[in-house]
Formats: sequence, structure tokens, C-alpha cells
Amino acid sequence: MLPSALPKLTGFRHNVTGGLDEARSLEARCVDSVRLLTPRLEARMAAFGEGVKLAEYYRLNRNFLQPYYPTFTREDFDARAWESTIPHMRSEYEARRSWRLCLFRDSELCGVANVTNISVSPRFSATLGYSLAEKFQGQGLMREALMEIVPAAFAHFHLHRIEANYMPRNERSGRTLAAVGFQKEGLAKKYLLINGVWEDHVLTARLNPAW
Repeated sequence: MLPSALPKLTGFRHNVTGGLDEARSLEARCVDSVRLLTPRLEARMAAFGEGVKLAEYYRLNRNFLQPYYPTFTREDFDARAWESTIPHMRSEYEARRSWRLCLFRDSELCGVANVTNISVSPRFSATLGYSLAEKFQGQGLMREALMEIVPAAFAHFHLHRIEANYMPRNERSGRTLAAVGFQKEGLAKKYLLINGVWEDHVLTARLNPAW
């Protein structure tokens, strides 16, 4: 699990602009361009009506995920709050600022993967974050998802570099990142405030071989 998997959208989640028709038009423009399929998973942005699935995902996995996350808030388990966020996730994608994906195993939301902090010249870089439900751990599902998501992000957003950072004790994430081509670049001391504690993070990145 990487901390940027949960969008902390203070001042963003409840600031919906435009009407429902505009939001649904945005959904129609985005849906086909962001759907990725792997042998066992579907990766796509949340659809309208799926705020309840996001709230339930974080509610069921709260204890498992909290050691790797900023402290959860009430909104993280509120279906209505998530529902109001969905149009913004889609507008952020269309503006090429972020790409927030839900991972589905059959019809069950089993994880999330987010490409955020997308920047253009001269960096052409982004940050990867992800999490997977406790019940789906140890099956290679996140590795399978990232094998598709990372190349797609390189191509779609014209990125040269994607960064992903994890706490040293989170060895499972370290192995997952290494398996999909991320290389260690260093250690950042007290890098992020995770659940009330400033935590060190191992810095990794993968470069776009087609750049």
C-alpha cells in the first residue's frame, strides 16, 4: 500500500461545479479511454453510483490500511462524500492532472491505483499510489494491475518518469514495485505524516523506455 492511494481532497470533495448533465457528459467522454483489462481484473474510474463501493472498501479495510495511510476521516467512509468526488476525479483526468482507478475482481472493488501529481515539461513525471483489500493480498493482483496501468500512464500522459515511495517495513509493496520495474533511488527521512507519525520512505521510480 502506498499513501497516495487515498485521495485527500480537502475543499474539493464537496465543491461540485456544473450540473448533473455536465457530469454525466464527462463520464461518457472518459469511460472508454480509461478501462484496462487484465486476466483477472478490470481497472477503471469510478462510475456514478459507486460512491457506496468506495466507502465500503475503506470501511472494511480500515484497520488493515491505516498503518500505511494518513489518518482516516469520517468522509473516507461516507458514500455521499465519495459520490460527490466522482465528477472531480473525472475532470482531473480530462485535465491531465490525475488518473484515479478502481480495481474490480468480477464486480467487487478489491483495490485502487492512482497516478497523481502529473507534471509536464521539463519533468514529465507523476506519482503512483495504490492499495489492495486485505482479503485479496498474496494473489499477485496488484502486480498484475500495475503491469497494465504503468505503461498506459506513460503513453497516455506522455510521461518520462513515474515515482512510487513506500515505508521500509512495507516489504510487500517493495517487492511489488520491484516486480514491475521500479528501482530504488534512496531513502527520504520523515517523508510523510502517516497516521500521526512522520515516516521514512524508500524512494523508487520507473523510467519510460520508449521516451
